[in-house]
Amino acid sequence: MKLTILGCGDAFGSGGRFNTSFLLEQGDQRILVDCGASTLIRLKQLGVSVTSIDTIVITHFHGDHYGGIPFLVLSNHIEYKRATPLTIIGPFGVKRMVYSLQEALYPGTSNILEILDITFVEYQDRQWTEVNDLEVYARTVTHAVPSNPHGVKIRWQDKVFAFSGDTEWNDSLVDLADGADVFVVECNNLNEDSPGHLSYQTILSRQTLFNSKRLLLTHMGTEVISQEKLEIERLSDSQEILF
Repeated sequence: MKLTILGCGDAFGSGGRFNTSFLLEQGDQRILVDCGASTLIRLKQLGVSVTSIDTIVITHFHGDHYGGIPFLVLSNHIEYKRATPLTIIGPFGVKRMVYSLQEALYPGTSNILEILDITFVEYQDRQWTEVNDLEVYARTVTHAVPSNPHGVKIRWQDKVFAFSGDTEWNDSLVDLADGADVFVVECNNLNEDSPGHLSYQTILSRQTLFNSKRLLLTHMGTEVISQEKLEIERLSDSQEILF
C-alpha cells in the first residue's frame, strides 16, 4: 500500500501545512482518509485526478477534516463529468452533514450530490463495516462532541492503516493501533495536552501501548514542528510511505 500525505497540518495551518488528508493507494484504487478544505488543491498539485478516488473516509465533522468535500463534488461534476461510483463513509449523520456543508459553501448545489449518486455509509463504534473491498473499524474518541469524533482503522487487502482522528488521550487509541501496519496519531501540542488534543509527551510516555509496526505524528502545532529532533517520526506534506 502507498500512503501519500496530502496534508498533516492543524486547523491553523501551523508551519504552512495543509489540512488533514491522507491518500491510500493499491493498484488503480484510491481512498481518501479525511478531506480537509485544502484537499482539492493538494490533489491537483500532485496530479491526482478526483475521479480516481473511489472512497472517502471521514473521522469527524470539522472543516479541516471534511471541509474539502464540496470542492471535490463540484470538480467531479463540472470539471470531469464523473460517471463512476463514489462512497463517503463517516460517523452517524454523515449524509446530512455533507448535504448541509455543500449548501453552506455553494448554495443551490446539493442536487449535485444526487446527480453523482454518492453512496453514504455510517460506521458504528467498535464495529467493522465492510464497504466494497475494504473494512472500516471505528472508535469514539475525545474531541469536540458536536463533531462526532472517531478514530478509524482501515483493513484493505493485506494491509491495515489506522488514524486517531483528533482526540485527547483515550483508551480507544490502543485498540485502533492494535495490528496496524501504520498508526497515525494526532500530536497538536508539545508538552501538555489541551482540550480535544494530545501532546507529544503524552504519546511518548505511552507509545509502548501501541501495537503497530510504525507510529507517525500528525496535526502538529508550531511547537512540535519547530523541534529539531523527536523520538517519534513526524509526517510532512507530500511525503510518500510504502508499507
